[in-house]
Amino acid sequence: MRITDVTPFLLRGSQTYGAHAGQAEATDQGDWLLLVRVRTDEGLEGWSDVETMGPVAARVLQGSGMSALGFRTIHEQLLGRDPTDVEAIWDELYVATAYYGRRGVAMHCMSAVDNCLWSIRAQAAGAPLAHVLGGRRRDRLPAYASTLFRSTPEANAAAAQRYVDLGFTGMKFGWGGFGIDPGADRDNLLALRETLGPARALMIDPGWYVEDAGRPRVRTMAQTTTMLETLSDVTPYWVEDILHPECTEQYAVLAAEFPHLRFAAGEQQATIWELRRLVRDHGIAVVQPDLSRCGGLTVASALARDAEAAGVEIVTHSWLTDLLHSYSLHFLSTLPEARWVEFNVAQSDLSAGVVNKSLTLAADGTVEVPNGIGLGVDVDLAFVEAHAVSV
Repeated sequence: MRITDVTPFLLRGSQTYGAHAGQAEATDQGDWLLLVRVRTDEGLEGWSDVETMGPVAARVLQGSGMSALGFRTIHEQLLGRDPTDVEAIWDELYVATAYYGRRGVAMHCMSAVDNCLWSIRAQAAGAPLAHVLGGRRRDRLPAYASTLFRSTPEANAAAAQRYVDLGFTGMKFGWGGFGIDPGADRDNLLALRETLGPARALMIDPGWYVEDAGRPRVRTMAQTTTMLETLSDVTPYWVEDILHPECTEQYAVLAAEFPHLRFAAGEQQATIWELRRLVRDHGIAVVQPDLSRCGGLTVASALARDAEAAGVEIVTHSWLTDLLHSYSLHFLSTLPEARWVEFNVAQSDLSAGVVNKSLTLAADGTVEVPNGIGLGVDVDLAFVEAHAVSV
């Protein structure tokens, strides 16, 4: 079996990111969405979303590279390869894109392609994806609702109540200007905690940068410390991704200063080398590889061994489509322990429309690992083609 085609699908939408006044739900990346499809000469194909700068990534996936090794595009390197030779292909793509890649957009493209190849490997074996990843240990996972902070305590409380009514036993609020005004932060947090009560988990993702008066900036350590003092009052299940991604050694400092808080990080990191250092040395309690950024399932599978040895919980970052949710569910189902899967409740029309049948939350607050051969989720090709633009 050989790879015959690597095709990016760049979708255009009319929605914008953020929590907007008058709308019950926030919105993820609703203006652009990139998918990739890998096809073989035996009719098997894998799909994945690519959470990155879509218009740029489309050219990395299927553009014109240069003659020198290290400057190749993805499809140039993949055509004719055996798609089941997944790990070797990862190593080759890393070298083939090394001079403009190693991280960033090129790694995000590699991640998506890696996911596609794992799906094809499972299809070739006639098995669910979890089977070729090591075997499923559970059929369902508790899901936490993942969304953005609203601007007022009342709006945050209303959103939290909506997720309680839907059956979620955990929820994460993030970004949205959190971590700029300590007074506003405290009011919003108390509104959330009062609505959720003590039995439901509250995760907080302040983000490692803020947009302040129209300009992006990173918090000072003093501002971060003040924010963590405020967060301590509501007993979060974890505090996520609050430090500059090049300064993750500071998590160990904060963990010593705030031993009652559990820190989570990893969605900004890529490759097993970065994630391994984070897990081994930097004082986090939860590692969050994003399968569409970190290097894909090949990297996440290698990380699982390091995380288990270090006693660090794995909860993948999966804030996009049900394709990413499904890859995460399969992966998490194979781990010795898996407490949560992130469930994006802020899907835009683009994110929600790419699959034929959306994943659903059961009454007990869990989501089923997809059944069937391969990923177990089908792409709505008519929707994709209707929203695709030229690349």
